[in-house]
Amino acid sequence: AAAAAAAAAANGDGATSSAPMKRATLIYNPVAGQENPATILGDIALKLSEHYQLTVLQTKPDVGPEELAKQALKEKADVIIASGGDGTVGAVAGVLVGTGVPLGIVPRGTANAFSVALGIPTHLDDPSGFQNAAADVILAGHTKDVDTALVTTSEVTDYPMILLLGIGYEAEMCDAADRDLKNALGPLAYVISGAQKLLTASNFNATVHVDGETAEGEVAAITVANAAPPFSVLAHGHTGECIYDDGKLEAIGYVAEEGGVTSKVKNVVNMARLFSGVMFGDDPVQKEGQIFGGRYSDIKIECEPPQKVVLDGELLGTTPVTARVIPNSLRVLVPPTAAPHGEVDAELVHKLAEQEGIADEVAEVVVEKLGAETAAKVVDDIETAEDMPVVAPATEEQKQ
Repeated sequence: AAAAAAAAAANGDGATSSAPMKRATLIYNPVAGQENPATILGDIALKLSEHYQLTVLQTKPDVGPEELAKQALKEKADVIIASGGDGTVGAVAGVLVGTGVPLGIVPRGTANAFSVALGIPTHLDDPSGFQNAAADVILAGHTKDVDTALVTTSEVTDYPMILLLGIGYEAEMCDAADRDLKNALGPLAYVISGAQKLLTASNFNATVHVDGETAEGEVAAITVANAAPPFSVLAHGHTGECIYDDGKLEAIGYVAEEGGVTSKVKNVVNMARLFSGVMFGDDPVQKEGQIFGGRYSDIKIECEPPQKVVLDGELLGTTPVTARVIPNSLRVLVPPTAAPHGEVDAELVHKLAEQEGIADEVAEVVVEKLGAETAAKVVDDIETAEDMPVVAPATEEQKQ
Protein backbone atom coordinates (compact mmCIF):
# COMPACT_ATOMS: atom_id res chain seq x y z
CA ALA A 1 0.00 0.00 0.00
CA ALA A 2 2.84 2.36 0.85
CA ALA A 3 4.55 1.70 -2.48
CA ALA A 4 1.26 2.27 -4.31
CA ALA A 5 0.71 5.56 -2.52
CA ALA A 6 4.22 6.70 -3.37
CA ALA A 7 3.75 5.70 -7.01
CA ALA A 8 0.43 7.52 -7.20
CA ALA A 9 2.03 10.59 -5.66
CA ALA A 10 4.95 10.45 -8.06
CA ASN A 11 2.54 10.43 -11.01
CA GLY A 12 0.48 13.27 -9.57
CA ASP A 13 -2.61 11.05 -9.25
CA GLY A 14 -5.45 12.10 -7.02
CA ALA A 15 -5.59 15.78 -8.07
CA THR A 16 -9.15 16.98 -7.70
CA SER A 17 -8.74 20.70 -8.35
CA SER A 18 -8.97 22.15 -11.88
CA ALA A 19 -6.35 24.77 -10.93
CA PRO A 20 -2.80 23.78 -11.85
CA MET A 21 -0.96 22.26 -8.90
CA LYS A 22 2.52 23.38 -8.00
CA ARG A 23 5.27 20.92 -8.83
CA ALA A 24 7.21 19.52 -5.88
CA THR A 25 10.09 17.08 -5.84
CA LEU A 26 10.61 14.91 -2.76
CA ILE A 27 14.23 13.77 -2.39
CA TYR A 28 14.04 10.79 -0.05
CA ASN A 29 16.96 9.07 1.66
CA PRO A 30 15.72 5.54 2.51
CA VAL A 31 18.75 4.83 4.71
CA ALA A 32 17.96 7.63 7.18
CA GLY A 33 15.89 6.94 10.28
CA GLN A 34 15.00 3.69 11.99
CA GLU A 35 11.43 3.26 10.73
CA ASN A 36 10.31 1.19 7.74
CA PRO A 37 11.42 3.49 4.86
CA ALA A 38 8.71 2.31 2.44
CA THR A 39 5.93 2.95 4.95
CA ILE A 40 7.19 6.40 5.88
CA LEU A 41 7.68 7.33 2.22
CA GLY A 42 4.14 6.24 1.41
CA ASP A 43 2.69 8.32 4.26
CA ILE A 44 4.67 11.45 3.36
CA ALA A 45 4.03 11.15 -0.38
CA LEU A 46 0.30 10.57 0.10
CA LYS A 47 -0.04 13.71 2.22
CA LEU A 48 2.03 15.93 -0.06
CA SER A 49 0.38 14.69 -3.26
CA GLU A 50 -2.97 16.09 -2.10
CA HIS A 51 -1.58 19.59 -2.70
CA TYR A 52 1.33 19.13 -5.10
CA GLN A 53 2.06 17.45 -8.39
CA LEU A 54 4.69 15.32 -6.70
CA THR A 55 7.78 13.60 -8.05
CA VAL A 56 9.63 11.22 -5.71
CA LEU A 57 13.36 10.69 -6.16
CA GLN A 58 15.21 8.29 -3.86
CA THR A 59 18.91 8.46 -3.11
CA LYS A 60 21.08 5.44 -3.91
CA PRO A 61 24.68 4.51 -3.08
CA ASP A 62 25.78 5.97 -6.43
CA VAL A 63 23.18 8.78 -6.66
CA GLY A 64 23.34 11.39 -3.93
CA PRO A 65 20.87 14.10 -2.89
CA GLU A 66 22.93 16.85 -4.53
CA GLU A 67 22.61 15.22 -7.96
CA LEU A 68 18.87 14.69 -7.46
CA ALA A 69 18.39 18.33 -6.38
CA LYS A 70 20.10 19.53 -9.55
CA GLN A 71 17.81 17.25 -11.57
CA ALA A 72 14.76 18.71 -9.80
CA LEU A 73 15.89 22.27 -10.61
CA LYS A 74 16.31 21.35 -14.29
CA GLU A 75 12.78 19.95 -14.27
CA LYS A 76 11.51 23.32 -12.92
CA ALA A 77 10.22 22.12 -9.56
CA ASP A 78 8.44 24.87 -7.62
CA VAL A 79 9.38 23.31 -4.27
CA ILE A 80 12.12 20.81 -3.43
CA ILE A 81 11.69 18.71 -0.28
CA ALA A 82 14.50 16.87 1.48
CA SER A 83 13.67 13.91 3.70
CA GLY A 84 16.60 12.43 5.61
CA GLY A 85 19.23 13.52 8.08
CA ASP A 86 21.24 16.72 8.20
CA GLY A 87 23.57 15.36 5.50
CA THR A 88 20.69 14.97 3.05
CA VAL A 89 19.17 18.33 3.98
CA GLY A 90 22.53 20.10 3.70
CA ALA A 91 23.30 18.61 0.29
CA VAL A 92 19.94 19.69 -1.13
CA ALA A 93 20.19 23.11 0.53
CA GLY A 94 23.62 23.66 -1.03
CA VAL A 95 22.12 23.29 -4.50
CA LEU A 96 19.22 25.64 -3.72
CA VAL A 97 21.36 28.51 -2.34
CA GLY A 98 20.66 31.64 -4.35
CA THR A 99 17.91 30.07 -6.49
CA GLY A 100 14.86 31.31 -4.57
CA VAL A 101 13.31 27.82 -4.82
CA PRO A 102 11.88 26.94 -1.39
CA LEU A 103 13.35 24.04 0.56
CA GLY A 104 10.91 21.85 2.47
CA ILE A 105 12.21 19.50 5.15
CA VAL A 106 10.85 16.25 6.55
CA PRO A 107 13.58 15.39 9.10
CA ARG A 108 14.43 11.72 9.68
CA GLY A 109 18.01 11.76 10.94
CA THR A 110 19.78 11.43 14.29
CA ALA A 111 20.16 15.06 15.33
CA ASN A 112 18.03 16.92 12.75
CA ALA A 113 19.95 19.98 13.86
CA PHE A 114 18.86 22.35 11.08
CA SER A 115 15.19 21.51 11.63
CA VAL A 116 15.51 22.00 15.39
CA ALA A 117 17.21 25.37 14.85
CA LEU A 118 14.36 26.56 12.59
CA GLY A 119 11.53 25.13 14.71
CA ILE A 120 10.49 22.48 12.19
CA PRO A 121 8.89 19.49 13.98
CA THR A 122 11.26 16.59 14.65
CA HIS A 123 11.34 13.34 16.62
CA LEU A 124 12.19 15.44 19.68
CA ASP A 125 8.71 17.02 19.52
CA ASP A 126 6.61 13.96 18.70
CA PRO A 127 8.35 10.60 18.15
CA SER A 128 5.38 9.10 16.30
CA GLY A 129 3.82 11.95 14.33
CA PHE A 130 6.58 14.40 13.52
CA GLN A 131 6.74 13.50 9.80
CA ASN A 132 3.10 14.50 9.34
CA ALA A 133 3.67 17.67 11.36
CA ALA A 134 6.71 18.54 9.20
CA ALA A 135 4.65 17.91 6.06
CA ASP A 136 1.97 20.26 7.42
CA VAL A 137 4.63 22.98 7.73
CA ILE A 138 5.45 22.52 4.03
CA LEU A 139 1.79 22.63 3.01
CA ALA A 140 1.19 25.82 5.03
CA GLY A 141 3.59 27.61 2.67
CA HIS A 142 5.32 30.01 5.10
CA THR A 143 8.87 30.77 3.94
CA LYS A 144 11.89 32.46 5.49
CA ASP A 145 15.18 33.50 3.89
CA VAL A 146 18.09 32.33 6.05
CA ASP A 147 21.85 32.79 5.82
CA THR A 148 24.31 30.20 4.55
CA ALA A 149 28.10 30.24 4.30
CA LEU A 150 30.84 29.06 1.95
CA VAL A 151 33.67 27.11 3.62
CA THR A 152 37.11 26.12 2.37
CA THR A 153 39.33 23.52 4.10
CA SER A 154 42.24 21.33 3.03
CA GLU A 155 39.75 19.06 1.21
CA VAL A 156 36.89 21.28 -0.04
CA THR A 157 36.56 24.70 -1.67
CA ASP A 158 33.53 26.98 -1.23
CA TYR A 159 31.54 24.13 0.32
CA PRO A 160 28.05 25.29 1.38
CA MET A 161 27.37 25.33 5.13
CA ILE A 162 23.92 25.66 6.68
CA LEU A 163 24.80 24.77 10.28
CA LEU A 164 28.31 25.05 11.70
CA LEU A 165 31.92 24.03 11.50
CA GLY A 166 33.94 22.84 14.47
CA ILE A 167 37.63 22.58 15.22
CA GLY A 168 39.11 20.70 18.18
CA TYR A 169 36.46 19.68 20.72
CA GLU A 170 33.49 19.96 18.32
CA ALA A 171 35.24 17.94 15.59
CA GLU A 172 36.43 15.26 18.01
CA MET A 173 32.93 15.06 19.53
CA CYS A 174 31.29 14.32 16.15
CA ASP A 175 34.06 11.92 15.18
CA ALA A 176 33.70 10.00 18.45
CA ALA A 177 29.90 9.67 18.42
CA ASP A 178 29.28 5.98 17.77
CA ARG A 179 26.63 5.12 15.12
CA ASP A 180 24.82 2.69 17.46
CA LEU A 181 24.87 5.32 20.21
CA LYS A 182 23.42 7.89 17.78
CA ASN A 183 20.61 5.52 16.81
CA ALA A 184 19.83 4.78 20.45
CA LEU A 185 20.14 8.25 21.99
CA GLY A 186 19.92 10.74 19.11
CA PRO A 187 21.41 14.18 19.92
CA LEU A 188 22.34 13.02 23.43
CA ALA A 189 25.00 10.80 21.82
CA TYR A 190 26.96 13.93 20.89
CA VAL A 191 26.75 15.24 24.44
CA ILE A 192 28.04 11.95 25.85
CA SER A 193 30.90 11.68 23.35
CA GLY A 194 31.70 15.35 24.02
CA ALA A 195 31.99 14.73 27.76
CA GLN A 196 34.36 11.84 27.09
CA LYS A 197 36.52 14.03 24.84
CA LEU A 198 36.67 16.80 27.47
CA LEU A 199 38.55 14.40 29.75
CA THR A 200 41.44 14.44 27.25
CA ALA A 201 41.02 18.00 25.94
CA SER A 202 44.20 19.99 25.32
CA ASN A 203 44.80 23.42 23.87
CA PHE A 204 46.42 24.18 20.51
CA ASN A 205 47.65 27.41 18.97
CA ALA A 206 45.18 29.22 16.73
CA THR A 207 45.39 32.40 14.67
CA VAL A 208 41.97 33.80 13.86
CA HIS A 209 41.34 36.50 11.24
CA VAL A 210 37.87 38.08 11.47
CA ASP A 211 36.64 40.98 9.29
CA GLY A 212 40.15 42.38 8.88
CA GLU A 213 41.29 41.86 12.50
CA THR A 214 43.65 39.15 13.81
CA ALA A 215 43.91 37.39 17.19
CA GLU A 216 46.20 34.58 18.33
CA GLY A 217 46.11 32.30 21.36
CA GLU A 218 45.76 28.84 22.88
CA VAL A 219 42.32 27.20 22.55
CA ALA A 220 40.82 23.72 22.82
CA ALA A 221 37.94 24.33 20.42
CA ILE A 222 36.60 26.83 17.93
CA THR A 223 33.09 26.77 16.50
CA VAL A 224 31.83 28.91 13.62
CA ALA A 225 28.05 28.72 13.43
CA ASN A 226 25.38 29.94 11.07
CA ALA A 227 22.48 28.06 12.70
CA ALA A 228 22.53 25.56 15.54
CA PRO A 229 20.21 23.69 17.90
CA PRO A 230 20.66 24.16 21.67
CA PHE A 231 22.61 20.93 22.07
CA SER A 232 25.43 22.45 19.97
CA VAL A 233 26.41 24.35 23.08
CA LEU A 234 29.54 26.09 21.82
CA ALA A 235 27.58 27.61 18.94
CA HIS A 236 25.51 29.50 21.52
CA GLY A 237 28.39 30.16 23.88
CA HIS A 238 28.96 33.83 23.05
CA THR A 239 25.54 35.31 23.82
CA GLY A 240 23.32 32.29 24.41
CA GLU A 241 21.73 32.73 20.97
CA CYS A 242 22.77 31.70 17.46
CA ILE A 243 20.92 33.85 14.90
CA TYR A 244 20.48 32.32 11.44
CA ASP A 245 19.29 35.41 9.52
CA ASP A 246 21.46 38.29 10.76
CA GLY A 247 24.09 38.22 8.00
CA LYS A 248 26.75 37.14 10.50
CA LEU A 249 28.45 33.97 11.71
CA GLU A 250 29.02 33.18 15.39
CA ALA A 251 32.70 32.48 16.10
CA ILE A 252 33.29 31.02 19.57
CA GLY A 253 36.48 29.79 21.21
CA TYR A 254 36.89 27.62 24.31
CA VAL A 255 40.08 27.41 26.40
CA ALA A 256 40.51 24.15 28.30
CA GLU A 257 41.93 23.72 31.77
CA GLU A 258 45.14 21.72 31.44
CA GLY A 259 46.84 19.61 34.08
CA GLY A 260 45.85 16.61 36.19
CA VAL A 261 42.56 14.98 37.14
CA THR A 262 41.21 18.18 38.73
CA SER A 263 41.58 20.06 35.44
CA LYS A 264 39.79 17.30 33.51
CA VAL A 265 36.87 17.44 35.92
CA LYS A 266 36.77 21.24 35.66
CA ASN A 267 36.46 20.99 31.87
CA VAL A 268 33.42 18.71 32.18
CA VAL A 269 31.88 20.99 34.83
CA ASN A 270 32.51 24.11 32.72
CA MET A 271 30.86 22.55 29.68
CA ALA A 272 27.95 21.35 31.82
CA ARG A 273 27.43 24.93 33.00
CA LEU A 274 27.57 26.15 29.43
CA PHE A 275 25.01 23.50 28.42
CA SER A 276 22.73 24.58 31.28
CA GLY A 277 23.08 28.24 30.36
CA VAL A 278 22.11 27.60 26.74
CA MET A 279 19.35 25.04 27.36
CA PHE A 280 17.66 26.65 30.35
CA GLY A 281 18.49 30.35 30.03
CA ASP A 282 20.58 30.55 33.20
CA ASP A 283 23.21 33.25 33.80
CA PRO A 284 25.15 34.58 30.76
CA VAL A 285 27.30 31.78 29.41
CA GLN A 286 30.26 33.83 28.21
CA LYS A 287 33.20 33.59 30.62
CA GLU A 288 36.12 36.00 30.29
CA GLY A 289 39.35 34.19 29.37
CA GLN A 290 37.67 30.82 28.83
CA ILE A 291 34.69 31.23 26.49
CA PHE A 292 34.84 34.13 24.06
CA GLY A 293 33.70 35.14 20.62
CA GLY A 294 31.67 37.47 18.44
CA ARG A 295 29.64 37.82 15.24
CA TYR A 296 31.50 38.24 11.95
CA SER A 297 30.93 37.91 8.21
CA ASP A 298 34.38 36.69 7.07
CA ILE A 299 36.53 34.30 9.12
CA LYS A 300 39.86 32.52 8.58
CA ILE A 301 41.41 30.14 11.13
CA GLU A 302 44.94 28.69 11.11
CA CYS A 303 46.07 26.14 13.71
CA GLU A 304 49.36 24.65 14.85
CA PRO A 305 49.36 21.73 14.62
CA PRO A 306 46.62 21.50 11.91
CA GLN A 307 43.26 20.42 13.32
CA LYS A 308 40.37 18.34 11.97
CA VAL A 309 37.40 20.31 10.66
CA VAL A 310 33.85 18.99 11.00
CA LEU A 311 31.40 20.73 8.67
CA ASP A 312 27.66 20.25 9.18
CA GLY A 313 28.36 16.98 10.98
CA GLU A 314 30.89 15.55 8.49
CA LEU A 315 34.68 15.50 8.76
CA LEU A 316 35.93 17.45 5.75
CA GLY A 317 39.66 18.00 5.94
CA THR A 318 41.83 20.04 8.26
CA THR A 319 42.76 23.65 8.94
CA PRO A 320 43.41 26.24 7.65
CA VAL A 321 39.72 26.97 7.15
CA THR A 322 37.82 29.99 5.85
CA ALA A 323 34.13 30.76 6.18
CA ARG A 324 32.21 33.55 4.43
CA VAL A 325 28.55 34.30 5.09
CA ILE A 326 25.99 34.66 2.27
CA PRO A 327 23.10 36.61 3.82
CA ASN A 328 19.49 35.53 3.22
CA SER A 329 20.55 33.10 0.50
CA LEU A 330 18.37 30.07 1.23
CA ARG A 331 14.56 30.07 1.24
CA VAL A 332 13.10 27.52 3.65
CA LEU A 333 9.52 26.48 4.43
CA VAL A 334 9.14 27.08 8.17
CA PRO A 335 6.43 27.19 10.86
CA PRO A 336 4.45 30.48 10.99
CA THR A 337 6.24 31.55 14.19
CA ALA A 338 9.58 31.57 12.32
CA ALA A 339 8.24 33.23 9.16
CA PRO A 340 8.61 37.01 8.71
CA HIS A 341 5.46 39.11 9.04
CA GLY A 342 6.50 41.43 6.23
CA GLU A 343 5.75 45.14 6.11
CA VAL A 344 4.03 46.36 9.26
CA ASP A 345 0.83 48.36 8.70
CA ALA A 346 1.66 51.84 10.08
CA GLU A 347 -2.02 52.82 10.41
CA LEU A 348 -2.78 49.64 12.36
CA VAL A 349 0.20 50.31 14.65
CA HIS A 350 -0.96 53.88 15.33
CA LYS A 351 -4.54 52.79 16.05
CA LEU A 352 -3.38 50.17 18.54
CA ALA A 353 -1.03 52.67 20.19
CA GLU A 354 -3.87 55.21 20.64
CA GLN A 355 -6.31 52.61 21.96
CA GLU A 356 -3.87 51.17 24.50
CA GLY A 357 -2.12 54.43 25.37
CA ILE A 358 1.31 53.10 24.41
CA ALA A 359 4.13 54.38 22.20
CA ASP A 360 4.01 53.54 18.48
CA GLU A 361 7.31 51.65 18.82
CA VAL A 362 5.78 49.34 21.45
CA ALA A 363 2.63 48.87 19.38
CA GLU A 364 4.76 47.92 16.36
CA VAL A 365 6.40 45.13 18.35
CA VAL A 366 2.95 43.90 19.44
CA VAL A 367 1.71 43.85 15.83
CA GLU A 368 4.83 41.97 14.70
CA LYS A 369 4.38 39.36 17.42
CA LEU A 370 0.61 38.91 16.90
CA GLY A 371 0.65 39.18 13.12
CA ALA A 372 -1.32 41.76 11.15
CA GLU A 373 -4.54 39.73 10.97
CA THR A 374 -4.75 39.05 14.71
CA ALA A 375 -3.72 42.60 15.63
CA ALA A 376 -6.40 44.05 13.33
CA LYS A 377 -9.02 41.85 15.02
CA VAL A 378 -7.89 43.12 18.43
CA VAL A 379 -8.27 46.73 17.23
CA ASP A 380 -11.73 46.02 15.77
CA ASP A 381 -12.87 44.29 18.98
CA ILE A 382 -11.77 47.29 21.05
CA GLU A 383 -13.56 49.71 18.72
CA THR A 384 -16.72 47.59 18.87
CA ALA A 385 -16.59 47.51 22.67
CA GLU A 386 -16.14 51.30 22.79
CA ASP A 387 -19.25 51.80 20.61
CA MET A 388 -21.49 49.65 22.84
CA PRO A 389 -23.82 51.49 25.24
CA VAL A 390 -22.64 51.50 28.81
CA VAL A 391 -25.16 50.93 31.63
CA ALA A 392 -24.93 53.84 34.02
CA PRO A 393 -24.07 52.92 37.61
CA ALA A 394 -26.99 52.95 40.01
CA THR A 395 -27.53 56.16 41.94
CA GLU A 396 -27.91 56.22 45.70
CA GLU A 397 -31.64 56.83 45.19
CA GLN A 398 -32.00 53.75 42.95
CA LYS A 399 -30.08 51.61 45.41
CA GLN A 400 -32.59 52.50 48.09
